[in-house]
Amino acid sequence: MEFKRARTNAQIEERRKEILIACAEIFDKGDIDDVHFKAIGEKTSFARSTIYKYYTTKEEILLDLLLIDVMAWIEDVIEFTEKYEVLTKEEFCRQFTKSYVKNERLLRLMSILYSVLEKNCSLEKLTEFKRNLMGFMAPLYQSIQKFFPTSSDEAIQTFISTTSSYILGLYPSTHISEKQKEAIKQSGFEYEIMDFEEMCYKGFLLLSSVL
Repeated sequence: MEFKRARTNAQIEERRKEILIACAEIFDKGDIDDVHFKAIGEKTSFARSTIYKYYTTKEEILLDLLLIDVMAWIEDVIEFTEKYEVLTKEEFCRQFTKSYVKNERLLRLMSILYSVLEKNCSLEKLTEFKRNLMGFMAPLYQSIQKFFPTSSDEAIQTFISTTSSYILGLYPSTHISEKQKEAIKQSGFEYEIMDFEEMCYKGFLLLSSVL
């Protein structure tokens, strides 16, 4: 296969897109340990060495994949915001919960955002990621303001921050591995794995008290 250097912005973006599609396919079928440049290179139309021209680490690729998933999640928030004129706190928290449940890869990536992804990328990439992330938050603010018009900006920010922190810990605790399940069984410890959607809703409802 003849290698052709990407020269235009469109070609460069096409290369990035191809890398992200390959990364998504690998991560969806496995986990972060399965994502590496060799595996990604096997799924792209260009050599593995070319990936380094766009990304320094696999975590930087996963950060871009997370941004794509955030945008998909925001679209779901916009959808229910436009669908309903009025929602009670209970109804809003149920819809808000469903928007997360529909985007499981977002939850998987968010659960390792601070402990893994952000630790293994450059300051430049991390700054770019956070700047882009903040740019996506406007529709979320607008949704909360629509259904809770008397809430202050501080209250809305608190709700967004606390719900995000809540699901960061909730998701991995409700999606444990077979090895973890077996360890619990052998230890004799009685532990019932919680249902993520129901626990998410209940948590959001409690945290919505600030609105």
